[in-house]
Order: sequence, then structure tokens, then C-alpha cells
Amino acid sequence: MNRRTVLRGMLATGAAVTIPLPLLEIMLNQSGTALAQSNTPVSPLYVTWFFGNGTLPGRWKPARTGSGSAWELSPQLQPLAEHKSHLTVISGLENKLVTSGEPHPTGSAGATTGAPLSGNAVRAASIDQIVADAISAGVPYRSLEVGVTPATPNGPQDSLHTVSHRGPNSRSNPEFEPKAVFNRLFMGGTPTPNDDEADQATKLANVRKSVLDSILRDGASLQQRLGAADKQRVEQHLESIRAIERRLETTAPGGGSPSACSSPTAPTTGKDAQSEAPPQVNTAMVELSALALACERTRVLSFMYSLPAAHIYYRHLAPDMNDDFHDTICHGDAGDQAGQPRVDKGVIYTMRCLNEFLTKLKNTPHGSSNLLDSSLVYITSDIAWGKTHTTAEWPVIFAGKAGGRLRGDQHNNYPGENLSKTLLTVAQVMGSKVTEIGLDAGRVTSPLAGIQV
Repeated sequence: MNRRTVLRGMLATGAAVTIPLPLLEIMLNQSGTALAQSNTPVSPLYVTWFFGNGTLPGRWKPARTGSGSAWELSPQLQPLAEHKSHLTVISGLENKLVTSGEPHPTGSAGATTGAPLSGNAVRAASIDQIVADAISAGVPYRSLEVGVTPATPNGPQDSLHTVSHRGPNSRSNPEFEPKAVFNRLFMGGTPTPNDDEADQATKLANVRKSVLDSILRDGASLQQRLGAADKQRVEQHLESIRAIERRLETTAPGGGSPSACSSPTAPTTGKDAQSEAPPQVNTAMVELSALALACERTRVLSFMYSLPAAHIYYRHLAPDMNDDFHDTICHGDAGDQAGQPRVDKGVIYTMRCLNEFLTKLKNTPHGSSNLLDSSLVYITSDIAWGKTHTTAEWPVIFAGKAGGRLRGDQHNNYPGENLSKTLLTVAQVMGSKVTEIGLDAGRVTSPLAGIQV
């Protein structure tokens, strides 16, 4: 069966529906390593997973280096314990581009492009787009950008509003509305400017009754061609789509608007309009992201958990968290790099949200393995320690095995090394032929040693 096989249907509204399939055994060669039709190796997948406002380096960096039992997760990384075998923690790095003036914008640009800003604009393509050059041929979306909270930072710089840049003055902003992502994956795009909110909500309310039903005939024909394992996988795949629909359809017309979300009864699966990254929105975006990767609607994803310098409120965590996390908590709370309890609470919650993403990848079959085995997830932020804008001990993790190209279960320390080497390492692990990345103080010509298998 061709890798591009899809199930097609038509909504009652007249909109075309395309249900992409996961990577099935029937699509692969006998060893499960390449596509049956062309013998082309199955490409690894890539994700930039970004969170704003940094960490507490004293509670983020593991105490010991090494692999296997030689190292242990730090307190802030404990939420990721079940995925230790898939983690490559990288410490000691320094963002050489952040000097003074605009640490968050320059920090974000450095962590994703390796280049300083030119005024308000980035100067180079981001790492996801470099990877897309290498692996995105033939898929519907060259890259997909989603986000959990649009909590806004202060400033007009490109690098404060996205981590995906096709090049100078060419940014790809994340989509924070789960319904819009769903529509894009299954109905070919987000609502047009001419479609009002009520009409779009009505269309979405009809989805459960018509998206899957509309492809029943096509699906019945497919079932006759599949073995038992593939039949079960397709059934699970369609049920996961229906589960997402059920959650999204609970959102009333206009439920994603700021006015509707300001009430206590606002649906939780609409766009976050209260700047607090609620877990329900994270769950929706996690499920949609895994679906997009599993079905190769895209091979490159940017998951913007929170923006650089985001004015986010984690008020749902505890009564003492109802303050601006950036301005009041990170910058205002007393303590050193290991001793700001409210910062610690926010970072640990962020890592719990990351853990949900990694768990979903691990639990989603992909070919002969799963999405986490098949992916490289680059996890980073826009600053090291937010209180004083430190640039040493920049947070970096690689999660996943990148289709066997990463060992996992290790902590490597590179004291004083240029953060941009992370980007060149990612590019080369993912098969890019680039030999240098970055500009000015961010330019590097060699990757980090000892990472790639």
C-alpha cells in the first residue's frame, strides 16, 4: 500500500474530508525499515518544543554525567523520569549572542537560529526549517506550528512571537486554537476570513456526525486489504480522532473568544484566553500534534508551549501563583539559581506538560516502533536563569531516538561551548548536509561531540 493512501469523504456542509492513515505494516518492506514501493528509508521526525522564561539552573542540571545508571535526573527533570531512556540532557552550553539590551528576543533567536537580530527581525532560518529542507519533501505541510498559550511578551521582535522562521522577515506564527488545527489537518485549512465564528462552530459541531461517517465506504474497502495488526491500528487511529472531536465539539459557538473564556464556565478546549496554559489545552495540542506526525501530515513540528518572556499566570497551580510569572515571579522573587520556589513550581508544571507530549509520542505506533523512537525533540528556552538573564547553563534536551541516530539515556556536559553547536548537531542528526550554522558570535562549524550514534 502506498504511504500516501488516505480515506476521503465529504461533509454535509460540502467541505472535503481527508483522513490520513498512520504508518502501517503493509506500507513497509519486510524488515519494517523502508517504504515498500520505493525502498526509501523511513525518515525520522523532528520537533522543536519551546518554553519561555528559562529554568533554575541549580535545580535543572543533573549532578552527574554519563549514561544509564551513571547519571540521575535533576529535581526539575523528575517529571520526565519515565522517559529517561529517551533523554539526552546537554548542559554547560552558553548562548554567545546574549550580551545586553534584549536578552529574551536575542536568546530565543540564538536558541533557534544561531544568529543575532537585525533590529526587530531574525537574520536566518530557524532549525526546524533547516531540517525541513532535508526531510519534508512530499508531505502536505512543510512544517506545522502550534502553541498552548498566546500569553504575550513585551516587544515587537520576530523572535518573541514564534520559534519558526523561514528566513529573515519570514516568520511562521503558531496556531493556538485547537479547532483551527483540527480543521487544517482534516479539512484542508483553517477558517477563511469570510467565515464567521458561528458558522465555523456549526461546521465543527457536525464533524463527529460526518467526518468519520463520510469515509465509511472508503474505510470498508481498505479493511479488506489489511492484516489483523493493521486493522486494529486503523481502528485505534479513527477512535483517537473521534475522541479529539468529542472534546472540541463541547466548545460552544464563539467558545474560543476572549469574552466567552472570561466566564467560569468557559470550555477548556478552546484557545487559552486567560494566559495560563491550562492542562486541557496542552492535552488537545499534544493529541493533534501526535496525529499530524503519525500520519505524516508533516515531519517537522514546532510546539510553542509558551512564548519567550511570556506574561503567563499559573494561577490554576496554587493560590500563590496568581502573579505574572515573568515580571513578578522570575524577576521579583528572592532567591538564587536553586532557591526560587515559585519559579521551581512553574518549571516543574511545564515539564509535566512536556511529559504528556513525550508519553503521547511513545504510545503512538509508527511503523515498527513508535513516534518517540522515530523523533528528535529539541527542548529549549529563551534564557538560562530568568531573574538576572544569565546565559550559561542554557537548558537543552534532546528527547527521542531519531530513528536510531541518538542513544538516549545520557547527560553530557560541555562547559562554555557555543549553544549554536546544538543546532548544527540537530541538523546533522536529521540528515542535513549543512556544515555550519549561525552568524557572528553564534556561528559554528562543528557539532557537539559524542551525541550522534
